[in-house]
Amino acid sequence: MKQACVNQLHEKYIQMLGKPLGYLTTTLDQQFQPDYGVLLRVFAAKVLDKLSASTALYHNVEHTILVCLVGQEILHGKHQLEGNVTCEDWLNFMVSLLCHDIGYVGGVCRQDDTARRCYVRGQVQIPASQTSETAWVKLAPGTTDASLAPYHVERSKLFVQENFSHYQVLDLEAIQRNIGFTQFPVPDVPAYQVTDHYPGLTRAADLIGQLSDPSYLQKTVALFYEFEELGKNQELGYRTPDDMKLGFPKFYRTQVYSYIQPALAYLQATPLGQQIVENLEANIEAVSSNEPALSRL
Repeated sequence: MKQACVNQLHEKYIQMLGKPLGYLTTTLDQQFQPDYGVLLRVFAAKVLDKLSASTALYHNVEHTILVCLVGQEILHGKHQLEGNVTCEDWLNFMVSLLCHDIGYVGGVCRQDDTARRCYVRGQVQIPASQTSETAWVKLAPGTTDASLAPYHVERSKLFVQENFSHYQVLDLEAIQRNIGFTQFPVPDVPAYQVTDHYPGLTRAADLIGQLSDPSYLQKTVALFYEFEELGKNQELGYRTPDDMKLGFPKFYRTQVYSYIQPALAYLQATPLGQQIVENLEANIEAVSSNEPALSRL
């Protein structure tokens, strides 16, 4: 599955930004950059291998692959409709998706101490008056990487800084900003309400990649137990995995729908994107139509 994803990312790059859609200029004297597709293959192989080591039940390599495949189709649709996706846009966006959940994996940041189960929280600035322990979290025995959820966005940004800063073709600031937009729930500040720029599309790819998965309704069990480990289920009113499944349509309407509208429009511009949207709608309908039966379980 990992290798298939790596191959598909490269093939989509050629399809989008190569001759099938016309050469794309980034400057007056610079055209299609074939090396970017090869470079992403290298990045993807590295990141997906690390994600394979995750002990989180849901936020694992499969989730990231699904997000990447949806994200590249969003870009394909955007380029079909607007013709304004540059090679650099594509590369930075796809690296953002590859790395958006890498912070879940214990041991990926240089300062992580897996033997002691101590993990750096991310790019935390520590005043001299504070102890260094404020920058770390120690996971209890028996917990999984899901316990790093509160810190995973900052850890993902730190991973990008530590591993990709020597690649001059990458815009690390843009990548880290994209990743920052995947934090959820969405912060209630105006900057995070924007949905049609690359950070907003990164967030949309994350959400749609999860919710359009044909197996998502079965995977809510894994997600429920991640939340259980974090102590979130009681807060959200979930007593069983079925409660989470039953709440899916309302969750989509109230916490997701408004943030993915531009991305849905881009997906509708390609046949594969249309299938992704159909899968999303099918998941919502499957729960809505079976809601009375589920509530009796």
